[in-house]
Amino acid sequence: MKFAIMSKGDQESNSHTKRMKDYLESFNFKYDEVEPEIVISIGGDGTLLHAFHQYTHLLDKVSFVGVHTGHLGFYADWVPAEVEKLVIAIAKTPFQVVEYPLLEVNIRYNDGRKELRTLALNECTIK
Repeated sequence: MKFAIMSKGDQESNSHTKRMKDYLESFNFKYDEVEPEIVISIGGDGTLLHAFHQYTHLLDKVSFVGVHTGHLGFYADWVPAEVEKLVIAIAKTPFQVVEYPLLEVNIRYNDGRKELRTLALNECTIK
């Protein structure tokens, strides 16, 4: 299985990212940021939402899982101490997938700019 990992970028998340990557590779998973089958975010809900937007073009082929390194989030519900348990759960494919409804957002500008179409996982804010 091909995987990608997205880290929040802080020291704690980066150290868990390396550990997770090494552990997944020990199960013969292949690191692939271009066409992953599963994306693991390590940080919080914001990190997972960033990963979601980065891989929106692959939503029909990719699953997401979040490991939180701060406060418990709505989407990032695994903790770093459960990394081994998580990897084993992923390795036992097929793993359980929970699907969330998506919002399709279309923005039309009055000044002639091209219409913007995007997807949102939990909410959309217009400023």
